Amino acid sequence: MLYYYKEGFIMRKVFVLFLLILSAIFLLEATSLAATVGNPIDLDIPIRSAILRQKAIDEALDESEGFMIKTSLDLEFVFDKNLHVNPDLQSAEMEGQWTMFKIGTTIFNRVEPYIKLGTSELEVKWRQGAGGPDQVEVEADSGFAWGWGIKGVIWDFEDPWDVRLTGDFQYRTTEPDVSTASLNKTTISNSGADFKVDEWQASLVLSKKFELPLKWQNIYIVPYTGMSVSESKVAVSFTNPSMQGADYSLFDASNDSKIGFILGCDIMPSLRDSFIYSMELRLVNELALTLGGTMKF
Repeated sequence: MLYYYKEGFIMRKVFVLFLLILSAIFLLEATSLAATVGNPIDLDIPIRSAILRQKAIDEALDESEGFMIKTSLDLEFVFDKNLHVNPDLQSAEMEGQWTMFKIGTTIFNRVEPYIKLGTSELEVKWRQGAGGPDQVEVEADSGFAWGWGIKGVIWDFEDPWDVRLTGDFQYRTTEPDVSTASLNKTTISNSGADFKVDEWQASLVLSKKFELPLKWQNIYIVPYTGMSVSESKVAVSFTNPSMQGADYSLFDASNDSKIGFILGCDIMPSLRDSFIYSMELRLVNELALTLGGTMKF
């Protein structure tokens, strides 16, 4: 009974720490940032430990079964994603949130194909028109989103580094209905608005596993960092019925910057735990935060 009480106490401390980190990030971003869309890598646990109990950690965290099922839930908060548009448009950006459920199978602990299903809640803004351009805002309803990808271990670097190089490629799309469209803060009536987003991303990341000793038990953390190359196609358009011939469109906007930087961390509270908690921050080509959890079966 005392053991389970202590284990529950440790879990509560980890959860509180997780919430404090999240709150700090939101307070910093709220002072100067807008919003964006990102794609988490959700790394698998690397095969080696940097500190203690090498054999126990390998056996508990890095199973050698031929096939293993993994499910994940990711909440992606968008803070700033600038879009590249034609010269007739200005200051285009997208913001919002994705909620994605992922299921994948790890094959011989080296390759992981997966699919994603979930929802999107997105909004785009831009300025359009000569002279005094109109401020255009289009907000979409919560819409169905889906995607697929494949992740694989490229190389495990042995002593003295004990780090893992992992590659990931994924695609995601959503086509929600438009909730509201406005010009210069005035909502317009339109039944023919279109809103579709397609995204591709390829990433390379380096990760390293550590054991963090605590009073009652140890926590295992896997920080990782890397680079990504990504592209988007954002197709949003509508007409203004009160102005004949007035069409507003992003003309298939793309990413303003193709190269991104990734910084994240996976956390396993104990060797007996089937859950892995994760937090990931994406910078440069976008500013986005992902909070997630993964369960192994």
